[in-house]
Amino acid sequence: MFNTILKFFQSHKPDIIVQAPSRINIINPLDAVEGDFWMPSVAINGINNPLSAFLYIKRTEAPSRVILYKIITKFNKYSIEIEQEEDLSKDIEEVKKKMNDDLKLIYASIYRFYLTNSNFFNRFLSENFELGILTTIPRQSGLGGSAAIIISILYGLAEYLNLYNDTSCLNEKDYPINKDIIAEMATKIEDEDLNVTAGYSDRYTITRGGLCFCSYCGKLNHANIGMEPLAVYDKIDDVYNITDLPIIICFSGVFHESGNVHGKLRELYLQKNSNIIKNYERLASLAWRSRFALMRHNWALLGELFTENTKIMNMIMKDAGFEYGIGLANNILIDLIIDHQDVYAAKLTGAGGGGCVFALVNPKNIDKVFQDWKERLSELILNEKSFKTKFPSYPSEILSDLKNAQFYQITIDKTGVKKL
Repeated sequence: MFNTILKFFQSHKPDIIVQAPSRINIINPLDAVEGDFWMPSVAINGINNPLSAFLYIKRTEAPSRVILYKIITKFNKYSIEIEQEEDLSKDIEEVKKKMNDDLKLIYASIYRFYLTNSNFFNRFLSENFELGILTTIPRQSGLGGSAAIIISILYGLAEYLNLYNDTSCLNEKDYPINKDIIAEMATKIEDEDLNVTAGYSDRYTITRGGLCFCSYCGKLNHANIGMEPLAVYDKIDDVYNITDLPIIICFSGVFHESGNVHGKLRELYLQKNSNIIKNYERLASLAWRSRFALMRHNWALLGELFTENTKIMNMIMKDAGFEYGIGLANNILIDLIIDHQDVYAAKLTGAGGGGCVFALVNPKNIDKVFQDWKERLSELILNEKSFKTKFPSYPSEILSDLKNAQFYQITIDKTGVKKL
């Protein structure tokens, strides 16, 4: 799939091609309240599906244009089609209006760039270009899909317009455009410009890449750029010689609105709800303890922490009013594989209520677990009686969503957003 996308983009003879990976939370979710804590996360690519957002920009004599593409899979072959295209507005008032339409991620990125760097808009206006975007990250899947799109746009425009790491012509209130500032901009785009409650974790991880342990001390209030500390991003994969993670991801097929979940949890945390705060402090303890398990490459110990993570997250989500805790489909998928002899643990990544879970497995038998998990889900979907026996209190309607589940093996994306 990656080669198909790359060849297709190269056929347009672009000036730049960008890839932004997805991510999973090792301990989660401190998202949206992570400013009091720290979080281990990892940027990832899928082995078959690259689980990434891709962007190209090419100079053109015609009016500037944006094209959204989608990838089609038939008989194990891939093709790419145009999903949507339109002229790219360059009037700032029109840009603000379009932050409410189908291309809101693109226009919100342009608007935030306009607010952050005074040199951007003049260069943006002086160039006519075609901007093409394609993502292979399932939407609303809990893998940071919208953040990856935004970051690919910000990074691509910064490189194309020669603003990336350019400190030569900054005004007093400007910020140089680098990966840290892009992560901050991407957070403000969702949290402020699009009114989607979001935290910093996804944006720093996707931007910087690798397996990281990231401190968000001083960022609880989500202040404007420059009015609070930047995150402290500590990449640990090379330091601890971690070349891969024995993880299998399952996207449940259930779409979710992460902002609705994060918004509720953030509200309760800021209201100093005692149960929520106590359990977030327990998550923070799991987070720093997980670092020692990672440096030992002790997957069994890491699995114990994951199991505790799942218990705590179910409590937090139920306390916040979510009937099925981390989500009906998520708990089903975890229960289906947790008793496998080669599985150390399975847990949520993302906001919950749908999206993705992942299993931490014996690295020697990862292919077998991958196949067994798929087969167990297929058997459950085909046998409603078996479903009722195993999950008597769960509505069987969830099976129609689980039919769309997708499984991925992954690798660590070492570099984060990058030019190809």
